[in-house]
Amino acid sequence: MAWTTAQNVINAWIGDDDPTDTALIATWIDKAEREIRFKVPGIQARITAAEVDLLENAIDVVTAMVIRKFNNPQGIRTANTATGPFSESRTFGGDDPGELVMLANELAKLTANASDRRAFGVNLIPTTSPFYVAPVTS
Repeated sequence: MAWTTAQNVINAWIGDDDPTDTALIATWIDKAEREIRFKVPGIQARITAAEVDLLENAIDVVTAMVIRKFNNPQGIRTANTATGPFSESRTFGGDDPGELVMLANELAKLTANASDRRAFGVNLIPTTSPFYVAPVTS
């Protein structure tokens, strides 16, 4: 079941050279979603259960993965250009330039659930105090 559409990728594209081949975009969307299902087992059941923001996060991650692939399809790490006495060097980021990869922060968006996003607290009231309230465990 596809979460992302080619239009999601086109709408998120920055710049004037947005891709127009929706069949090619759909192919890479399918690959990205398979990669996510491999790395995040059970994600489809969680999406179906309407876990808060999970579908939107999955669409965002797939879109980002596909855009990174389209921005550097040859997997070039460094590009050098020279015109006369002027030269420019451009380095593409990441450990796997041009690959269809999910970044660590993207994986965290898909593996965390609402209970993982709670803030923690430290109780400074001693347990012998009459004002002490024991923590609630769920």
